[in-house]
Amino acid sequence: MKKRILWLGLSFLLVAALVLTSCVEAVPGEQEEEEEEEEEEEEEEITPTILPEGMGIIKVYVTDPPRPELTSIEVVIDSIEVHKVVSGEPGEWISVEPVVLSFDLVTLVGVSEFLGSVEVTAGSFTQIRIGVSSVEVNGEPATLPSDTLRIVRPFEVREGMITTLELDVDGERSVITTGRGKFIFKPVLHLKVAHSSSSANGGDTTPPVITLEGVTEGEVIVSPDTVTPVFSVSDDATVTATLNGEPFTSGTVVSEVGEYELEVTAIDASDNETEVAVNFEIVEAKDTTPPVITLEGVTEGEVIVSPGTVTPVFSVSDDTDPDPILIATLNGELYLSGTEISVVDEYELVVTAIDTSGNEAEVAVNFDIVTE
Repeated sequence: MKKRILWLGLSFLLVAALVLTSCVEAVPGEQEEEEEEEEEEEEEEITPTILPEGMGIIKVYVTDPPRPELTSIEVVIDSIEVHKVVSGEPGEWISVEPVVLSFDLVTLVGVSEFLGSVEVTAGSFTQIRIGVSSVEVNGEPATLPSDTLRIVRPFEVREGMITTLELDVDGERSVITTGRGKFIFKPVLHLKVAHSSSSANGGDTTPPVITLEGVTEGEVIVSPDTVTPVFSVSDDATVTATLNGEPFTSGTVVSEVGEYELEVTAIDASDNETEVAVNFEIVEAKDTTPPVITLEGVTEGEVIVSPGTVTPVFSVSDDTDPDPILIATLNGELYLSGTEISVVDEYELVVTAIDTSGNEAEVAVNFDIVTE
């Protein structure tokens, strides 16, 4: 009897131990890490097994080779949209739901950050734009001349295929440091387009990788200097290249003054395709003339008696750059031309303009609004 009771007691303890072991919760930190890994995997696994007839997928990525002296370029976004051509109509903006709302460009050296994807009807598209809420450079707020990153470049979405759009941000030229040590973020963007088969089709789904050296997007070369674009492909692919629509051979020297667009396309045996395009310019002489700022509506040392108000208006012109950067701050805060100022206070208005050659101009005025 004693042995029977002892055996039953041991059996009960063994079962209880097994039940307790199965009910023990995972360590919170480990559980959170596992959940984050699962969420990241879900973000990437967005391609359906079979695409509906007439449909394709757009995936959007961002990458950046930043300036070495910058420790961080934190970009916060709120929207991604692509513009589709609609016959006989202005076109349609299609939203791409972002899977991340912020990213640090400095960490994206040699890698890409997945931003989002959308399933769309196959067809022609004209551009992509990303809404930007804020940018911090080295932990300091940067001024944004525009709250939209936009690339106007036609691309196709093909039925049953994935179109990958990679926004390559030229970090060296996208962040500008003013004479006062402030940062301006005006991104120079280079769009890489790739087409790959859906995983449902099986086989090779990886598009070729094009490496292009010797020229960068938006580069300005001063004659008699020349530019020699050189490109190669990582895959056994058919490669074609055109310069301003004419056939172009890798390693050819370009020396004539003018504006250029170089397009390189590679297609492998599985019809995966990659397209890379860069725009550059060769000019006769280096531009050393700064932009000209015109400021009206207020003068240095002016005193306005309340309830009187002041409405500064400013503009910029440049001899070579049709669209120079133009920003203004009022007591350190971003200010828009034509905004009425009425609050009693002391003010400093600083207007800065920078052209594509890096020439900078600045106009500053101090004024007061006082009570009677």
